[in-house]
This record gives sequence, structure tokens and C-alpha cells, in this order.
Amino acid sequence: MGTSLRVSKGTIAVVGDETFVLGFRVAGAKKYFVVDVSAPEGVLKNELAQIFNSIYNDPDINLVIVHDALKSIADKIRRALTHPLVIYVPDIKTASKMDVKEYYSSLIRRYLGISLELR
Repeated sequence: MGTSLRVSKGTIAVVGDETFVLGFRVAGAKKYFVVDVSAPEGVLKNELAQIFNSIYNDPDINLVIVHDALKSIADKIRRALTHPLVIYVPDIKTASKMDVKEYYSSLIRRYLGISLELR
């Protein structure tokens, strides 16, 4: 028998600045946390610690989408857990300056362990 992957429905939580969160809210995200990404690191660290604590205590959340501007601070805070899955996504301004296909391909390789060709 082959390996099976358990797939379950759940809630997506979004963490980022107002514009970043708004985009995902329009797409249907129900749980969201707005932070000022330009706040001092100490303030962001405390705020993100409270947010991640709330997220990890909510069993309905299966995926957390975090504004990539918060990655360095969020990585220091988040627990080394595989559930919920936390991914970092660039905002529109950042994405326009990068090779988006390569970025998302690397995300897929890192999180799923497979390589896909994006067209």
C-alpha cells in the first residue's frame, strides 16, 4: 500500500498589514490579524507572539498565511510545529520585483517536498 496524505478542511488565518490582509479577506479569509509591519521589532515581536499563541490555541486553523515582511520576526516566535502550516507570501509590491514562478516553486518544494513546474 502507498502512503496516504491526510487532508482536512479548516480555517485559514492571515497575518499582515492592512492591505495584505484585505486581499485575503476579499478572497474569503475569515480569521485575520492586522499588524503594522513598520513598527519597531520589539513591538512586532510582542504582538506576533500574542497572535501566534491565539492561532495555535485554535484547533480550527489549518493554514496561516503570513506577510513575508514579518518572516524574520515570526520565525523566531512560531513554535516548531507542523500544524498549522505557516507559509510566507509577498505583498503585491514585493512580488512585482521578484521571479514569482520561482518563489512559489520553492515554496511548494519546501512545504510539500515535491517539485512542480508552474506555467
